[in-house]
Amino acid sequence: MLQKQEIMLIRAALRFWYEEMDLEDPEMLAIYSGVPRIIPKWRKADIQELRQQLLVARLRYAVCRSDATSVKILRLFNTPEAASQAMADASDRLGVVMLTDPAA
Repeated sequence: MLQKQEIMLIRAALRFWYEEMDLEDPEMLAIYSGVPRIIPKWRKADIQELRQQLLVARLRYAVCRSDATSVKILRLFNTPEAASQAMADASDRLGVVMLTDPAA
């Protein structure tokens, strides 16, 4: 489940990619992404913007319907435990919401 520690890991990986990898080399991205013949469409500025969004991101948790296509309870919870406690039956699923607005 996506939590603050995983966001930190993704940010670190993006920083490493930004500083150490050749963004112009499509073979490099194919090797690391597992997707053959992918052509990178971003620049260093795009990676920096994503890193900044992740820096201010806040995670919230939701109770979703079993098919994970809609939210069952119209409330976001601060912790996965709080959302889990609000689940009414075993078919409910936990959803992770990433808010990029620092005021949220």
